[in-house]
Amino acid sequence: MIRIVIADNHPEIRNAWTLFLRSQPDIMIVGECTNGQEAIDKVREARPDIVLMDINMKPVSGIEATMRLTEEYPDVKVIGVSFHTSPVYIKRMFEAGARGYVYKYAIVEDLMQAIDEVYHGNTFLSKGTKEGLK
Repeated sequence: MIRIVIADNHPEIRNAWTLFLRSQPDIMIVGECTNGQEAIDKVREARPDIVLMDINMKPVSGIEATMRLTEEYPDVKVIGVSFHTSPVYIKRMFEAGARGYVYKYAIVEDLMQAIDEVYHGNTFLSKGTKEGLK
């Protein structure tokens, strides 16, 4: 069972991801958070395998939360999830310790593959991302 925390400041997005992921075999949602600080607190409590981390959250951004989480809990894998397609954001998430990056508009196509790849120790980038990181 892959244990997942969802961190996004939009309740509609959290709800949609939760509904989608709960319908998947071998996935268990162990927490939902509205900002990076809540994600850090929830990881301490729930010890998930993966955190789906939005980038734009306040007061603690997803990038800062990822950096803190990956330093404190190196076994927890973070997948950045955002509408940002700019290589700058993607690069910053990976520099912070993320192991995957999924565009919010490509969730249906990419999310399960990202979770599987990252859970098994690989990295994942939404389609079209690699060209922008060169």
